[in-house]
Amino acid sequence: MSNDQPSLSGTPKFCDLLYHRLIQTLEYMAAIMLGGIMLLTFTDVIARYAFHRPIAASFELTEMTMQVMIYLCIAVAVASNDHIKVTLIDPLIKLVPFLKTSADKISGSIIAISLGLLGFAEINLAQGKANEITPVLELPVAPVAWLIGIALCLSAVLAARAVFVADTNYGEHNA
Repeated sequence: MSNDQPSLSGTPKFCDLLYHRLIQTLEYMAAIMLGGIMLLTFTDVIARYAFHRPIAASFELTEMTMQVMIYLCIAVAVASNDHIKVTLIDPLIKLVPFLKTSADKISGSIIAISLGLLGFAEINLAQGKANEITPVLELPVAPVAWLIGIALCLSAVLAARAVFVADTNYGEHNA
């Protein structure tokens, strides 16, 4: 086996490859959902103005797809450390390097815990939506709630990973 190939022996190289493939899969899933929303909206507008027959449930489908897409994008943003940061006290923290590292770890931990709690709350909420359906297409609401909860829990895991693992390569490859 050459050095370029990942080994299955649990080396960090294999874990990094797996991590990057997971993020890439999330990005592709979100991109496909966005493309579907754009295609549906375009088709709905053409049908509405050219044929006076809009797609009956385009709003419903767009709404459900966008919800899942947004939470997948949260996981991607957390994993690549591209989320919004408030830097009000950064000039003070930069004076003491230890504080910078500590503040990053504390804020990352708070983000991970918050996302995990939100994820578990959403999964709990999804269990109560087992009998709910959408008004037009009568699609079940629970799968969307489950996907949102899973995406939030995945975001929590990725945020926790960012606290403990310094990954500087991922952001450079996606820039």
